[in-house]
Formats: sequence, C-alpha cells, structure tokens
Amino acid sequence: MKFSFRTLTRLLALFILSTCLSWWWFSGPDVGWTKTYVTIPATDEITGIQYEVKQEKFVPGIDFVAAGIGLSFGIFAASFLLSQRKSKIKQP
Repeated sequence: MKFSFRTLTRLLALFILSTCLSWWWFSGPDVGWTKTYVTIPATDEITGIQYEVKQEKFVPGIDFVAAGIGLSFGIFAASFLLSQRKSKIKQP
C-alpha cells in the first residue's frame, strides 16, 4: 500500500485526536482544568478528625482535550494546503 503525504498527515491528525480523547476518557474524564494532584480525605486514628491529604496524580482536564483537538485540527487543515503532485509527463 502506498500512501500519499496528505493521507499520512490526516492519519496523524486522527491518531493524535483519538489518543488524546481516549487518554482523557480512560484516566477519568474531568471537565475542569488539568490537575497534578488530587486530595484524598483521611481520618486521624486517635482524634477521629478528618483532613485532606494531597497525592500526586496527573488528571488531564478539558484544557488537555482542547489542546489535542486544536492540534489535530491544525494538522488536518494543513493537509489541505499540501499540493497533490501530479506527473506532467504526457504519455504518447
């Protein structure tokens, strides 16, 4: 199979879009901003007071999805600017 550069560029845009959306979806879709930590409620064993503990965890947010969609759309739009090279040699 021989693919043109335009086709490969469009497949790259589709790959970026699907990877970004699936990573966002399967890591727990968060419609807020991207977070680098989450807070987990904990209880003190002696006093019974509840407090929050910060745990480092990357949670991609809607800005991550927007950046992925924008990048894939930009690559897809750029594929239209690429010219289709056709042979100018006439066959007898």
